[in-house]
Amino acid sequence: MKKVITLLLAAGLVIGAASAANAVDIKAKGLWHNAMSFADRNFEKHNGSDKMQNATRIRTQIDVIASESLKGVVYFEIGPQNWGKGADGASLGTDGKVVKVRYNYVDWVIPQTEAKVRMGLQNFSLPGFALPHVILGGGGADGAGITLSTQFTKNIGATLFWLRAENDNTDSATDYGKQYHYSDAMDFTGITLPLKFDGVKVTPWAMYGFVGRDSFENAGASGDQKKLLQGLLPLGVSNKTLTGNSLTDRHGDAWWAGFTTELKVLDPFRFALDATYGRVDLGEGLSTKGKKIDVKREGWIVSALAEYKMESVTPGLTAWYSSGDDANVNNGSERLPTINPDVKVTSYGFDGTNFCRAQQVLGTSVDGTFGIVAHLKDISFFEDLSHTLRVAFYRGTNNTENVRQKMITKPSETVSSMYYMTTADKAWEANVDSEYKIYKNLSLFLELGYIRMDLDSNVWKDYESKKNNFKGAVCVLYSF
Repeated sequence: MKKVITLLLAAGLVIGAASAANAVDIKAKGLWHNAMSFADRNFEKHNGSDKMQNATRIRTQIDVIASESLKGVVYFEIGPQNWGKGADGASLGTDGKVVKVRYNYVDWVIPQTEAKVRMGLQNFSLPGFALPHVILGGGGADGAGITLSTQFTKNIGATLFWLRAENDNTDSATDYGKQYHYSDAMDFTGITLPLKFDGVKVTPWAMYGFVGRDSFENAGASGDQKKLLQGLLPLGVSNKTLTGNSLTDRHGDAWWAGFTTELKVLDPFRFALDATYGRVDLGEGLSTKGKKIDVKREGWIVSALAEYKMESVTPGLTAWYSSGDDANVNNGSERLPTINPDVKVTSYGFDGTNFCRAQQVLGTSVDGTFGIVAHLKDISFFEDLSHTLRVAFYRGTNNTENVRQKMITKPSETVSSMYYMTTADKAWEANVDSEYKIYKNLSLFLELGYIRMDLDSNVWKDYESKKNNFKGAVCVLYSF
């Protein structure tokens, strides 16, 4: 009898699973990357870093679709697995525990409306046509929250979002177990208003942040939390100096406002312009030197893009100017505050690569600099073979007094956000990137890069940089 009952239960489970499978459509897509690179990965002389790196990564997205109005999405990532590294599960024997969840959300439409809701772990990106992802966006700007979007008319839409960046990452023991600090939350809410007309797109936007003084307590030595720490706070402040009662205010405010516009009325010419202003204020606190300091940061950026699309090449020019720190080292920072930026303007200094694992040596944002990048992209004279050429120039906009006063001793101390460059520092960069499509879904990339770093030795007296830096990388991408 027990065997019969067991068989009936098993049959019921199979039938139920089959019924559930018929109720939804399941679709999968993703990317497999394999990369090999030989590169100078920082600008410090005699740093002893390994120039040779090889890595594998896979990203897979699974959509569970019930209808046009309802679906669930989960996005897994394995890697990057650096070949030979045991912590990545890529040394002899493999079998590492490196599966990560990037996205985990549900999309649904509010009944009887066109309003769409996304709830869960998702990507958050602020708009930008000229220089995207300067503050928040790109591949790393994933977080937990809710997004609500709708289209009022053919030309006017709106998107509201709430991002919970940090919460319950600090605790203390009590008689009732762990107790989490109520001032360790960091939340951002924003609105974008995309306006679309013939040949013209304009998107004004704004964002407000509520920042608890304990939300930085566990900002580690690397990763997204370090990027958050370096992007929001001034020099001379660390996560250790912000804990306890060192800050006079338990909560601080942050806000940004901007607009982005794109013009295609003169097609094949394309023009774009972005402008952004932001401010973060956590009150008064202690610096790493134990002195009183204004824990605030406010700044701005203006960027522009011009392109002309031709049959075999698209020449273009990107330029920006971002405010920098002034000579007063105790009044906070005048650099643009950022949350999780991911600028892709070049493929060596920044993140405009194809996962060839040798990029972002200058950082993820462009705060405290001005720059100009000339490019020739989509160069193609043969079938399945294309190239992109870039030449860039950068100069810092930060006052040299911040280095002289030892608020920073190495420019790489802020590289999770942007390599710190003063008005006396400059750099050149050149890229030659090529793609060959072996099959429809399989591409081979070759990336070559060079950065000439010219730091003023009279300013950075205790720091010796490597002037000539090179990159060579090959990667294979399989998409499905």
